Amino acid sequence: MTLSARNAAIALGLVAIGIAIAATGIYIGETDDAPGASLLGILLLIVAWALAVRTVRRKT
Repeated sequence: MTLSARNAAIALGLVAIGIAIAATGIYIGETDDAPGASLLGILLLIVAWALAVRTVRRKT
């Protein structure tokens, strides 16, 4: 597996984890009437996307 393919696979995993965390946070926020949980889930999704982009752009 080349380095760029490995970075892309790691980035894809980060995005999948971020989406799962965001969905869980939104679900908990809706069922428990806690808007902070939804906001936290969305913020964690943004962080996961940023880490994924950083991972893909890394050359070494």
